[in-house]
Amino acid sequence: MKRLQHPLYYSFVGFGLLFLLAPELDLWASGLFYRAGEGFFLYAALDPFHKSVPLLSQTIVGTLVAALLIASLVSASWPLRKGLIYLLLVAAIGPGLLVNTLFKDNWGRARPVQVENFGGDKAFSPAWVPSGQCRSNCAFACGDSSVGFFLLAPAFILARQRRTWLAAGFAAGGLLGLMRLAQGGHFLSDVVFSFYIVYFAAWLLHRLMYGDSSARA
Repeated sequence: MKRLQHPLYYSFVGFGLLFLLAPELDLWASGLFYRAGEGFFLYAALDPFHKSVPLLSQTIVGTLVAALLIASLVSASWPLRKGLIYLLLVAAIGPGLLVNTLFKDNWGRARPVQVENFGGDKAFSPAWVPSGQCRSNCAFACGDSSVGFFLLAPAFILARQRRTWLAAGFAAGGLLGLMRLAQGGHFLSDVVFSFYIVYFAAWLLHRLMYGDSSARA
């Protein structure tokens, strides 16, 4: 069996080591949006956008489910139905199972607003270091940005629009992550590794469903 390889693997390892050896990068990035006496001063202004993310997620999944049902009823081509199934699986496994369930509910990393460095009562812990500072819905990884990063998934099955979907996913995930960083809801590394989790979930699912050919986006 061939070893799974991907050029992003090396950047993933690099960022992992960077945030592990220099965890102060997370504190520095969050500190840009924090003022003593005010806390994370952009929280209120960005809260309406934050509250709209669940609707965005539901809209994406609902649209894919409806499209798959319609495609099945009208006996659309198998490649189209397969593509819709692939996208639904990426959404369910990447942002759904891995980010929002496996990691957020089990990793125990306190959010910036909760740690002592920013007026909270929890201890800061580096990325990729399991902690007992949070019981559920914790900081690692960023669920909001994972919704945006999901938009890169079509790049694996729509070759002609590959760059467009990669750019859309990276931009959407990055902006949603920046929003949560500014609110004190997530550290920079939570956003960075949310990207890798969703990307590699999409990549591995593509390999399983479509084989090795064109497995890189």
